[in-house]
Amino acid sequence: MRTSFLRHAARVIVAVCFLAGGAAAEVNDATRAKIDELQKSIRSGKARWVAGETSVSGLPEDQWATLASLDTAFPSGPMIPDFPVKLLPRSIDWRNEGGNFVTTPKQQGKCGSCWSFAMTGALESYVLRKQQKPGADLDLSEQVYVSCSNVGSCKGGVLLPVFLVSEGLPPESAYPYTASNGSCAAAAPGWEKNAHKISGWGMVWPSLAKIKAALAHYGPLPTSMQVYEDLMHYRSGVYTRVGGKRLGGHAVLLVGYNDEEEYFIVKNSWGTDWGENGFFRIDYSQMHSSVIFGLTTVAFY
Repeated sequence: MRTSFLRHAARVIVAVCFLAGGAAAEVNDATRAKIDELQKSIRSGKARWVAGETSVSGLPEDQWATLASLDTAFPSGPMIPDFPVKLLPRSIDWRNEGGNFVTTPKQQGKCGSCWSFAMTGALESYVLRKQQKPGADLDLSEQVYVSCSNVGSCKGGVLLPVFLVSEGLPPESAYPYTASNGSCAAAAPGWEKNAHKISGWGMVWPSLAKIKAALAHYGPLPTSMQVYEDLMHYRSGVYTRVGGKRLGGHAVLLVGYNDEEEYFIVKNSWGTDWGENGFFRIDYSQMHSSVIFGLTTVAFY
């Protein structure tokens, strides 16, 4: 049952990642009118978030559609070991757990590489936690993962960390991000010698309790979600879907949760000018709604 469920879940994940790079596109009157309607829907539905113009609001809708392409491949792998999920802390934020173990959100640009940013961000957090170096300046190469891993491209990819076990990722300087497919041959010779690796990985069963326990035990987790148009205009607060058509699957990094207000804290790859300095909060309820948040989640050992 779990195997068939995860195969279905992984088809949903995957990574679509649709965002433009560079300066924010200018927002036209039609888009402003849509944002006004979205704001009214948020108020009438008593949602807990704020909409407005963002760094991606001005993108043309056909560009959103063009860049949202679902990968037909799907990850498969071991489940994480079972461990007690009782007595979890009421909240966790890996940006402030005896220090900051979450690196700064980046900008994926005009490339469907959200899967690489989610996995690279998770590896950065993994290294900071293993070395007990909160706040250290660690910036690993998303481009090596895009160009060398064979698990994706600018058309999308999957949350499959086998490359991070066998090869790992070097510092950004070994192959600076180009927002393109690139070529592994363009990476600095001998980059493998300076690569950071993980010891192992497993998939997290998609339940609220299991994901929270994995966050507490393993640290930040790459995960998947479905994205709708309203998220393009997210400024702050606790997101729930209000309206707009589905754009596709997206990969992000879970970095915390809060039981009192019932939300997850998430690191995105749309730059620090979007959302809450590149992060957003999402209501627990979105795990069981059309947003299908957290359906495919991976933990690094």
